[in-house]
Amino acid sequence: MTFGQYIRKRMHEFDWFYLLFALLLATAGLIAIYSIEFQQEAERTYFGRQVVWVVFGSILMVATYLIPRKLVHNLAYIAYGLGVLSLGALLVLGRGASVSRWINFGSLGVQPSEFMKVLLLVSLARYFADHKRQLTSVKELMTPAAMTLLPMLLVLMQPDLGTALVYIATLIVVIFWAGIRPLYFFLLLAPMISMLASFQTLSFFIWMAILLVMLWLGRMPLWTSIINFTINIMLGGVTNLLWGLLKPYQQQRILSMFNAEADPLGAGYQLSQSLTAFGSGGPFGKGFGQGTQTHLKFLPEQHTDFIMTVIGEEFGFLGVTLVIAVFYLLFARLVNQAYSSKYRFDSVVLIGVTGILVFHSFVNLGMIVGIMPVTGIPLPFISYGGSFMFTSMILLGLAANMSTSYRAAG
Repeated sequence: MTFGQYIRKRMHEFDWFYLLFALLLATAGLIAIYSIEFQQEAERTYFGRQVVWVVFGSILMVATYLIPRKLVHNLAYIAYGLGVLSLGALLVLGRGASVSRWINFGSLGVQPSEFMKVLLLVSLARYFADHKRQLTSVKELMTPAAMTLLPMLLVLMQPDLGTALVYIATLIVVIFWAGIRPLYFFLLLAPMISMLASFQTLSFFIWMAILLVMLWLGRMPLWTSIINFTINIMLGGVTNLLWGLLKPYQQQRILSMFNAEADPLGAGYQLSQSLTAFGSGGPFGKGFGQGTQTHLKFLPEQHTDFIMTVIGEEFGFLGVTLVIAVFYLLFARLVNQAYSSKYRFDSVVLIGVTGILVFHSFVNLGMIVGIMPVTGIPLPFISYGGSFMFTSMILLGLAANMSTSYRAAG
């Protein structure tokens, strides 16, 4: 088969719904960004750049789809290694800077931690696909946990808490889909629950009692149960220490989630203004370019993490519902194809793409209504940003690649 025949055959099998959903969401973001700059006499910098990124992102999506599935599988570990090296190099090159997240090529900046989401996903998918791992022992979880922990620690050193959380979410979704035993899944989540419960003494003791019962019912080896229980006690005991390692602004963001009114002009300012903007739109919104919170600049950086507040204020409940409906259709298609796939590698990649995009969407939307802390996690395809737009498009390109029945070169 010639290269031209290969391209034509692949494009004939391309799932155009993925591109359609991506462009619909990107259009909603472009409308919101244009509205933010609507009354500005200066050049519309954000809007113009976002248009370019959407176009190039769409090209990247199709290019990712055209990569032979077997090549994606075979190069997964190599790509993962290069991604880790780029994160390490970023720390070295950015030493002394307050925030080291970008590698600059002239006027173009690239955020390696964004693309690491894709590389981590395909490497985890290969691990679980090779040798048909069944996750019947704790030992089989150590490798994927280490694969996730390494880039997560490098990203935390930048520091970038939001992206590190995405890596953890990816691992949890993938191992759940790969067939982990319910008990192991419970034990994987247990340390996080232990840390949360440790803020209240009674809650911590109740949780430890529940953990002991689960370990006994699971009939795990004695040494495994002792180690697991000890780790959870230790994590609960050092929670205050870990809390102290967070940056002050990160602590304030988490605290303001529970009580924004305590510091309405400081840590709770963004949340208070977000709720005001989001709720003032009513059923049908104030109209394009008419949002007072948007155009009076009450909410900073509204074109990135809080872009949904523009849609909520100017297009109301109806506009927000339409955006969420498109997200739902996209996620439903991804899950359906992951469930229907005959190949484990493809299925894990598809569910991993779903997990990453759902986590971003849930945290971002939860952030603007006050049920999640402000972590700097953007909304897929809608928030302003080149690296994240490219990553989102590449993820959908991977999904389209794994959903097709065609397999080039075996």
